[in-house]
Amino acid sequence: MRRAKGTGTISRVPADDTLPLRFWQAALELPPSPEGKRQRQVFRCKDRAVALRALELAIHTRDSAIRRPKVPALLVTPPLVPSGSTGEWLRYWLVEIAGREVKPRTAANYQSTVRNHLLPQVGQVPLVELSAADVRGVTSAVLDKGLSSTTALHAYRVLAIALAAAHREGHTYRDAAKQVRPPRKTRPDLAVLTAAHARTIIDASRSDRLGSRWAAALLTGARQGELLGLELDRVGDSLDLSWQLQRLTWTHGCGGRCGWNRGADCPDKRVVAPAGFESRHLTGGLWLTRPKSAAGWRQVPLVGSLRVAFEARRELAMTEANPHGLMWTASGVTGAPIDPSVDNRAWKISLRGLQVPQARLHDARHAAVTLFYEAGVPEVLAMDIVGHSTTAMTRAYRSTGETARLGQALMSLQALVEGAGDD
Repeated sequence: MRRAKGTGTISRVPADDTLPLRFWQAALELPPSPEGKRQRQVFRCKDRAVALRALELAIHTRDSAIRRPKVPALLVTPPLVPSGSTGEWLRYWLVEIAGREVKPRTAANYQSTVRNHLLPQVGQVPLVELSAADVRGVTSAVLDKGLSSTTALHAYRVLAIALAAAHREGHTYRDAAKQVRPPRKTRPDLAVLTAAHARTIIDASRSDRLGSRWAAALLTGARQGELLGLELDRVGDSLDLSWQLQRLTWTHGCGGRCGWNRGADCPDKRVVAPAGFESRHLTGGLWLTRPKSAAGWRQVPLVGSLRVAFEARRELAMTEANPHGLMWTASGVTGAPIDPSVDNRAWKISLRGLQVPQARLHDARHAAVTLFYEAGVPEVLAMDIVGHSTTAMTRAYRSTGETARLGQALMSLQALVEGAGDD
């Protein structure tokens, strides 16, 4: 009986069954070699059943292997520009392209993603041979490490940006990342802070030297860096949120000749940034930088109890050591800026012992958006206050944990329908 095409052949040797059996021969056609030569795998066994089992195993091995063509399908011309491995391109892209086009924090994030997720998975693959399967392998490897879908999606996006640049500059025949759908990002379960929770946190921190810091986060929805970088001369009838505190990564300015491993130890250290990037150095790796978008550059009015809290903090700050003129400092003695990691720990400590969800500091921003909705603030005004560029982003920050307003809406609908039936 003839076997299906692609499943190999098995035959008796000699074919004449009147002659004594020498062996059974199974043969399987394999993909051509990189040079285009025909390849076959042959098995010879005295037992036909053994030969069949060997043939089936070879078929499984052949079909499960990821075979990437030496030259992409339907294309026979060489790349426009000679290229090496994907790892070589990623390293070049980080320095010569991303480092000159994106802000330092973003560039540092790219470097971490390339080092931890992209180079180990696809660094050795020739750039021109990178396939959709390789791209999927990156996200699969991230998830196999037990990391989140958010991390997998970010790894995909960084690789996609790098491959788009390679394709644009003529190093590849096609953009492999465009052939793959981005991995789905699961929605995280955020701790929901209600108006009552916000009041508890604010009341408990009134006597704290930095208590007004938490009130500002909960009542304005300002970002962590915007508040930590707030200067005294930008506080009046409103908060001028035109700068933010960020930790930037130092790089070698000596070309690696100084002998130090860390860029921060290099005598000629510098921060690589695109042209036009505005920044002011404070101390160490802490800088004041402009917001990432025009929507982030805004004025937030100071009213009510928050204004009172700010005025009290401002008076105290003017009596403390404060070389950088910041609203909140790590110490009244040194006046050093508050490191974002220290700020996160202080928030966790302030929540400890309170009967409120143990939320992240960034959840205070989500809480502010939710409270704006509960207070009936028009969506476009909430968007302007928190510094979102679209109402869709503001809507995404709204908590799904509050059902009171939804219940009121349904009750109103029912009353309307039932009232119509009485007419």
